[in-house]
Amino acid sequence: MRFTRLRIAATAGLVTVAAAVAATTGAVTALAVAPASARPAAVSSAAAKAKPVVLVNQCSGKGQVKPSPTIPLPECMPSSVFIGKASWTSWGSVAFGKGVLEVNNCTPSCAGGKYIRYPILIVLWRAEPWAGKKGEDYFSRMTWIYTGKRPSRVPVTHTVNWPAAAE
Repeated sequence: MRFTRLRIAATAGLVTVAAAVAATTGAVTALAVAPASARPAAVSSAAAKAKPVVLVNQCSGKGQVKPSPTIPLPECMPSSVFIGKASWTSWGSVAFGKGVLEVNNCTPSCAGGKYIRYPILIVLWRAEPWAGKKGEDYFSRMTWIYTGKRPSRVPVTHTVNWPAAAE
């Protein structure tokens, strides 16, 4: 496998985000490399019964576990930017996945523009109590990390705050 400086920077960014999440949540985070055929560790029955943390859909106000394939960004209006082809490798107090950031180039206008796609890694983090939804938590932060090409003058990582419901 060929690693470019960008992939190394993206991996470093992911590790930094995981460490920041662990520091803010008090969780212990460990990264390990294992063959694709390795089985995940058994989950305790208490952990299996816990409600999963959700990502709140700003348009419907409903919480979604592992939303796919499209994730609208926080704002309930037609947008020229959204995440498509979302898929998840893990979903717990932190969620990790991948997708494609789709950005309308608005040339000659946004109505006639074309979407440019940028591959990304997705990290959902900082679970907070969801007001009005007793016993449920939602992800209040989303970070994406570009893994290939990205818009010019844009940093490798970007974090957005995710409100619990549309205001």
